[in-house]
Amino acid sequence: MIKNTLKRGFTLIETLIALGIFAMFMSILIGSYAGIVRSLKEANDYRVMYSDARRVFDTVVAEFREGMVDYGSVYYGKGCQAERLSGSSNEIHLVSKDGSVFTTIKRIDKVDKKKGGKGWDIEVSKGNNKVVLNSLEVNVQNFQIFAYPHLDPYDQKNVFKDSYQFQPFVLVKATFEKEKFNGEQFSVSFETAISSRIYNQVYKLNDSVKCQ
Repeated sequence: MIKNTLKRGFTLIETLIALGIFAMFMSILIGSYAGIVRSLKEANDYRVMYSDARRVFDTVVAEFREGMVDYGSVYYGKGCQAERLSGSSNEIHLVSKDGSVFTTIKRIDKVDKKKGGKGWDIEVSKGNNKVVLNSLEVNVQNFQIFAYPHLDPYDQKNVFKDSYQFQPFVLVKATFEKEKFNGEQFSVSFETAISSRIYNQVYKLNDSVKCQ
């Protein structure tokens, strides 16, 4: 008796069904992978944004706690403080307790507009040493500093003015903007208030500076 040695294979319909199931599985897998990659890129964009914001605010906090508002600065001008410090400013001038270290934190035009696009940078300078705090990827769309009191509370002319007799502090507000990997723009706003740790400023104010 001759046995039938031929083995039965897949039919065309079975093959098509198998290919359809495989294609469906691969589409789900690829979609999930693309979603994970997209989430990672978006998370990295936010990480860069928050890293820049933290660097800016940590620097402002650290500098102000090591010094105080330089009421005798040439920028403010002795006798002009009420006008210059009565509202918001895009820069702040600080001085150490002994008057030996002067620091300026301010908003400047974007260092590399080709890479960074529109917006500004935040720069901290001590003498000839200048450092930009935010990266080229992040633009600063708003940077405001409010200094209180508006007049130097340690100036002998103001010691009997109750409205100025409180510990100097600054309120800092900033909005950072970055372009996502997909070309969309997103922004985050931050603000903080910092009190000076200096309770007795000893440097001499510049009496020769006159209002502009």
